[in-house]
Amino acid sequence: MARYHDIESQMANMDIEDEENESFVFGEEVEEDVNRYELCLVGRFLTEKTINLRAMKSRMADVRKPTMGISIKELEQGIYLFQFFHKEDMQWVVKGGPWSFDNAMMVLETVPATKDPVKVPLWYVNIWIQLYDLLMNFMTEAVGKQLGNFFGEFFEYDVKNNTSIWREYMRLRIRLDVRKPLKRKKKIVKKDGSEITVSCK
Repeated sequence: MARYHDIESQMANMDIEDEENESFVFGEEVEEDVNRYELCLVGRFLTEKTINLRAMKSRMADVRKPTMGISIKELEQGIYLFQFFHKEDMQWVVKGGPWSFDNAMMVLETVPATKDPVKVPLWYVNIWIQLYDLLMNFMTEAVGKQLGNFFGEFFEYDVKNNTSIWREYMRLRIRLDVRKPLKRKKKIVKKDGSEITVSCK
């Protein structure tokens, strides 16, 4: 009986809260910045329809034809993880978009080292646009950056589109927020006060 009271007394004197608040430090052999999702993209489709996962997997693998293969997993309803096995395969997908399936555009993002893939914001797509009705002396990258940031967020200027003396349009890649309405036109006021209207396609 005495032993029972001793144990009871020791339990009463234990401060569980202090135990829980005690700091724990990983050893040097643990690398905090290792990104297990380095060759992964997370994405969703801009649609309210249910995606046929099997058909989507088949279509995506057929269109992209990755050299080392691709693994596609549904993390939760409507959120997909695309795992690649070669960096060039992943970069080809990132640069080659936007992608779609069953008439629904796909939003894709890389996964930061410390981020849960399910919690990565999926609101932006990178897309090529053409700007028409620009004067020839406005066909510059500096102008392109300003217009790109008006229609979305400037991402890339297509230098190859400038190889010809006569250019019908300027080609830019911009980042679009899918929650915002698309902008179709931009009015530009020249130094002499006259105006031109640039249309976006």
